[in-house]
Amino acid sequence: MPIYAYRCRHCGGVTDAYASLNDAPASVECEHCRGSETYRVVGRVAYHASENTKTAKLDPKYEKMADASMRKNPLADPDRLLRKMKPFSSSKD
Repeated sequence: MPIYAYRCRHCGGVTDAYASLNDAPASVECEHCRGSETYRVVGRVAYHASENTKTAKLDPKYEKMADASMRKNPLADPDRLLRKMKPFSSSKD
């Protein structure tokens, strides 16, 4: 269901409204001044890209930059937790 934007002729405010694709566009009451003289205007468009599309648009140097950044971060070292571990005791029961 698309969202349409309506501009008020009195106050110039913009009101968003949901509309069905099957219904004819109707005038919407202005949420700012409650005027009834509104007209539909072109609103913003949202585009949802898939993860593959987003990855394809990344800079080819991105992986190298991310790897270099991770090497500089001490918290990114996978062995840091292993170095903190203490060995199990070898006591026999």
